[in-house]
Amino acid sequence: MPDRATRVRQEVVTVTAVLDDRVVDDLDATGLAWTLGLPPMTSPALVWADSGRGARPEAAPAVPPGARVVDLGAVEDFPIPDTDVAQLVAMLGSVPVAEVSGAALVNGVAAWQQVLNMVEAAQAVWVRELEARTPDALRHVPDELACALVSTRRHAENLFLRAWGTAQHPALADAWTAGAVAARKVDVILDEVGRGGGSLSRSEVAAVVADAVDRAETMTGPQLTRHVRATLIAADPAVAEQRRVVERERRGVFLDLAPDAMARLIAYLPAAEATAAFTAIDALAGHAALDGDERTVDQRRADAFSDVFMSILDRQATPDGTALPTRHGQRVALQVTVAASTLAGLDDAPAVLGSYGPIPAQVARELAQDATWRRVLTDPATGQACSVGTQSYRPGADLTRTVQARDVTCTFPGCRQPATRCEIDHRVPYDFTRDQELHDPQTCESNLHALCKHHHQAKTDGWWTVTYDRTTGVSSWTDRHGITSARHPVPVLVPPQALHHRPPPPPRADRDDPPF
Repeated sequence: MPDRATRVRQEVVTVTAVLDDRVVDDLDATGLAWTLGLPPMTSPALVWADSGRGARPEAAPAVPPGARVVDLGAVEDFPIPDTDVAQLVAMLGSVPVAEVSGAALVNGVAAWQQVLNMVEAAQAVWVRELEARTPDALRHVPDELACALVSTRRHAENLFLRAWGTAQHPALADAWTAGAVAARKVDVILDEVGRGGGSLSRSEVAAVVADAVDRAETMTGPQLTRHVRATLIAADPAVAEQRRVVERERRGVFLDLAPDAMARLIAYLPAAEATAAFTAIDALAGHAALDGDERTVDQRRADAFSDVFMSILDRQATPDGTALPTRHGQRVALQVTVAASTLAGLDDAPAVLGSYGPIPAQVARELAQDATWRRVLTDPATGQACSVGTQSYRPGADLTRTVQARDVTCTFPGCRQPATRCEIDHRVPYDFTRDQELHDPQTCESNLHALCKHHHQAKTDGWWTVTYDRTTGVSSWTDRHGITSARHPVPVLVPPQALHHRPPPPPRADRDDPPF
C-alpha cells in the first residue's frame, strides 16, 4: 500500500481559474496543501465577488464552470467553510485590494486570519513530529526551535506546548485546522483545561473543550477565559480550590522592559497579599497631595513603591535589619556602565543599566551622583569588557566580575538572563586530571562564560556543544542535528561615533602606474 505522501501526490489536480479574461494555469493548490501537511483539496476552486457598497462589478473576475463564488462584500459566516488553505490563499491573492468595497476589505482581513490560523495549525503538525522523535522533548526541542526561529525560548516553548496540547483534544485540533480558532484562543482553552480539568474524566474534559470551541467564534480571548473557567467550576466545584493551590505555586515578580528608560515591575501574587501590598503603597503615597506637590496619585504610589526598594539597596538590609545576601561575593546593587566623558558632560552617549539596557546620559548622571564607581576597561574594537578594576576581593572574584561584565547575559543564543544571575561555566569542561600550574590555564577569561541554569545543564548533558572565537567574541552553539547558531558579543559601551552612519571613505588613488 502506498504511503500517505505517495497517495496525495497521485491525487494532485491542476486548477484553472479565469481572472479578468486571463487564464492562470498550473495552480497546484493540492500540492501546496500536501506541503503544509493538510488534507488534499477536494472542493471546487474559489472565485471572489464583491456586493459591498461602492463595489466595482467590472473588477470582479469571471466565474469558470464548477467554481465556487465567495462574496467578500457579504460573507455569511467565518471561517469560510469547506475550503483549504491553498484555495483561500489563491483566491485572496487575486483580489485587487485598491478596487474593492470597504466591506470586502474587512471580510478579506478576516479571511486572511483564517489562512493564518490554518497555517499555524499546519506548522504544529511538524512540531508534533519533532516531539515524537525526541526523548525528553519538552526540555530540548524548544531550544532547537528558538535558534531556528531566532526567538526566545518562551516563544518556542509556547509553539511546542500548543502543538502537543491540540493533539490531546481532536475537536480543538480540527477547529484550528479549519481556521475557526486562532492560536491565542487555542492557548486560552488549553491553559484553562490544563489547570482546571485535572479532576474531570476524559469525556467531561472533551465536553468542556467542545463547548469552548463552539463559543470561541463569538467571544474575545478574555470572554472565552471567563466562560471556560465558569464551565470547569460548574463541572466540579472542587476545581476552584485545586486551581487556587496550583496558581499560588506560580507566584513571582517579573521585570517587563519598556521604552524611554521605563519598565514595568509585575507581581503575580495571591489576591490577599496583592491587596495588602497595594493598601500599604496607597497609605505611603497619602490620600491627598501636599501643598505644591503636583504629582498625580498614581505617580505618588509609584514613587512610594520604588522608595521602599531603593532604601533597601542603600542600607543593604531589609526593613527589619536583616542583611541582604551577596551574589558571587558581591553586594547586590544597580549596575550602570557609562563613559567617563559622558559623566563629565563632554558628550551625551547612551549608558547601559544592568538587566535593562540603554538609558539616556542624564539618567546615568543622576544615578552616578550617589554611586560607588568602578573602572571597566573595554575593547575599542568590540566594546566588550576586558578588565574590571578591583581593590580587595576574594581570589577569583575579579575574574568573575570580568566574565559577567563581558557577557552581559547568558551566552546561549537568544537567552536574556542577566549574567549576574547566571552560573560561571567552563566552555571546555574542567579536567581535574591535568596538572595545575600556578596560573590555571583552564580557568581563564577565554574559557569561561555565563550560562543560566537551564542552558548550563543542557550543555553538560551533551545536547549542545559550544566554541568561542576570542577575536570576534562570537560563541557558536551546535545542536544534535549539526545546526549551528551564533551568539554575538554584547557591547557594554557603544562609542558615540558608532551611532552615526557615515559614507565609506573614497578609494585611495594609486600613486604609481601598475606594473605590466
